[in-house]
Amino acid sequence: MNTLPLGPLLARGRTAEVYAWQNNQIIKLFYEWCPLNWVQHEAEISRAISTMTLPTPRLVDVLEIRGRQGIVYERVEGPSMLRLSSTKPWLLFRMARQLAELHSEIHRQKGNDFPPLRSSLRTTIRDVETLPSDLKTDVLRLLEELPDGSALCHLDFHPDQVLITPKGPVVIDWMTAHQGSPLADVARTSIMLMFGHVPYAGRVMRAVTNLWRQLFYPSYLARYLELHPGASRDEIRTWMIPMAAARLKEQIPGEQQQLLHFIQSSLSSI
Repeated sequence: MNTLPLGPLLARGRTAEVYAWQNNQIIKLFYEWCPLNWVQHEAEISRAISTMTLPTPRLVDVLEIRGRQGIVYERVEGPSMLRLSSTKPWLLFRMARQLAELHSEIHRQKGNDFPPLRSSLRTTIRDVETLPSDLKTDVLRLLEELPDGSALCHLDFHPDQVLITPKGPVVIDWMTAHQGSPLADVARTSIMLMFGHVPYAGRVMRAVTNLWRQLFYPSYLARYLELHPGASRDEIRTWMIPMAAARLKEQIPGEQQQLLHFIQSSLSSI
């Protein structure tokens, strides 16, 4: 077990805390309740991502400290897109377009080394206890009709996962990466931008998040469709149905009723 002291706390998320570490590095320290296989899975994914031409922090080491599992990455300096917008809202449209361009860059990569998205979604949706059985049946049937894909999908891609550094934007947190349809990944981002709640958000950040919903998301989506003229809003909207159903499994406070209403109304319109 490593006994080196931790540096200052830099960030806190739902599964881990991030601390400064030695040699211009950071350590993502998972909470004690997180299974070891989650940590191992993220490490394997990070190694695979590092072989691609994507802007992402380099994995350095995997270790245990104070009874908690940690992954050491090179340190990347810069605020997230979401944080930056709270102090410089005039950059909002530029960042929205930049997020779409980064997403497009991710989708140009092949996801052959990653688990297939459809089977993961199927398992997750079946386990959602808050989704009524009739809706669950309809969502699973729809999922089987949607096209497969071979693209790399981040599946947790939102403005708080992109750091703006002096050398350009850097994408973090690849733990949910899969192989699948790029429009499924866009749909997942759409769900988060439309319905997502920011953990530990104060009054100012909640106001900023509402601004993202009204202004950022339409600009992001328009730019993505501009880069992918063969894609359509209807296809993304359809993919949003199983993505919303899978999101219910996360049981995020404040989202459940909105997601259920979206699923029900969307199913009735197709």
